Amino acid sequence: MTKLNEDIEAIKQLAETWRSGWLAGDADLLLSLYADQPVLMPQDQPAVVGKGAIRPLYEAVLKEFDFKSEGTVKEVVVSGDVGYFWSAYTLTATPKAGGEPMKVVGKSLFIVRREPGGAWKITRLMDNSDGVTPGQNQR
Repeated sequence: MTKLNEDIEAIKQLAETWRSGWLAGDADLLLSLYADQPVLMPQDQPAVVGKGAIRPLYEAVLKEFDFKSEGTVKEVVVSGDVGYFWSAYTLTATPKAGGEPMKVVGKSLFIVRREPGGAWKITRLMDNSDGVTPGQNQR
């Protein structure tokens, strides 16, 4: 396996670990996948800079919802110690307090960087939905 192929596989594994963190409701795992001073760019919200600012957002949503998802990494590109991948997903968020599940279809763009020691970490993340699906609850 070439170094490029190894990097692509490592980034795909990062994407799978990201999904696993959401399914497990594990904010610590999600935050461990970020580089220092990451920027999260959620839909319809200002950018969120730094793990300290991202943590309460993740903890709040993970406290309120259980998640199920299906996703596909559509493309992975690596150039030296920087890369990106984008993925498409279907996410179902079920309120822990009861109520109707909400289904979201969307896509995410992750910019990643190789850290000292070789691990790939998320440095920028932009996420957005494909719009409201008729008949689906929205939040």
